Amino acid sequence: MISPLFESLLRNSMTLLTDIDESESMVVHEGQMYDNAETSDEPRFQMDLNDKDVILEELEDLLQYPRLSLVKILQLDANSFEDAGVERLARAEVLVKLDRLSLAENKLTHRAVKALAESPVLHRLRHLYLQRNQIGPEGMRLLAESETLSGLHTLYLKANPLGPEGAAYLAASPHLRNLKELFLDRTQLGVEGLAALCRSEVMCTVEKLMLPHNGLDDRAIELIADSDCLPNLVTLDLYNNHLSSDAAQIIKQSPKLKKFKFLQVD
Repeated sequence: MISPLFESLLRNSMTLLTDIDESESMVVHEGQMYDNAETSDEPRFQMDLNDKDVILEELEDLLQYPRLSLVKILQLDANSFEDAGVERLARAEVLVKLDRLSLAENKLTHRAVKALAESPVLHRLRHLYLQRNQIGPEGMRLLAESETLSGLHTLYLKANPLGPEGAAYLAASPHLRNLKELFLDRTQLGVEGLAALCRSEVMCTVEKLMLPHNGLDDRAIELIADSDCLPNLVTLDLYNNHLSSDAAQIIKQSPKLKKFKFLQVD
């Protein structure tokens, strides 16, 4: 049974997601919006439980909360349930319509990724945030081989020790063909890992690629500029790598990066 205190926390953590423009905002009543959201077939709420010290027992209570089925975006960063909690989340049928899941800073390993990758309920997940965990090459392999997560548009892996091996698993994925935003800051992928990605069909849909703090040098610039697998790249972040002053011009002048617009360097 959910305690009144925890239920109050859950209730106050939910906010309604709206897509109403300014021309409509004067004629739509807030109460009516909430009533419609509560009875909608599609989830319309965001639940923010970041840094709330949610332990495994409380996570079990969360999954019994009747209104959880109304949640489209679930944020659970910086809590205390670790891999075991993700294993429970990944089996929860109440999350079958979840669109966005954030699990940053939860001390997660490949066990958590395995649970997500094999989940029978998370097929509709489009945005997955796993930054600042302990996910290495094995975790990346499990994620890359997952059919469940093949619909991902955003994959946020910042500050996980993927290394070149993890990048190679990502590059070889037979399923990740819908990615639009890929965050690989501080993942130790190096030039070798980037080379694998620049040859990968996984990258063909990517519009935003984030690569800060990866020890890259001008060889990385050449790989990106010469890649045939980045036709949709619009935004590239190479902040705090080891690049020469010519890097920006090489990228901007590449005839293969036809949609490229925005570059961040040192």
